Amino acid sequence: MKIKFLFILLSLFLAVSVALAASYKVITQEAVIRKDKRFFAPMVTRIPYGELIEELERQGDWLRVSYKGQDGWLHISAVQEQKFRLSSLAGDRAQESTKEEVALAGKGFTPDVEKAFRNKNPNMRYDLVNQVQNFKIGESQLLDFLRAGNLREPGGAQ
Repeated sequence: MKIKFLFILLSLFLAVSVALAASYKVITQEAVIRKDKRFFAPMVTRIPYGELIEELERQGDWLRVSYKGQDGWLHISAVQEQKFRLSSLAGDRAQESTKEEVALAGKGFTPDVEKAFRNKNPNMRYDLVNQVQNFKIGESQLLDFLRAGNLREPGGAQ
């Protein structure tokens, strides 16, 4: 009897702890964990789109998270909180998004959407769009630009 009661109590504790832990899904192409609560603080690591992460702490719009053993700060705009629903355990299906809705939410194109857009706009220079998408600026170049222009970082911790 004691073992059964202990098992029920442990199961209840586990369910409550899972429900209380905030879980987030990365909704940007990649999210960057930083050493401090600033957009241009030194980078700790990158998290790819779709990864799930757990919140360790929250301060304003910044989450302290851990990903593959590396801790740091992530802005809330890069993630979406995942809701835990008991109905999902009972077999009910959650409402799912279409590919088109996900593409629009991510401000991107699926191959089908892009093909339809190309058919409607045959004279558009897609090579230039690809060139812009592939243009990368390193962290140090960005920080040099901010310093040279005497620009201040928005929304970061002071």
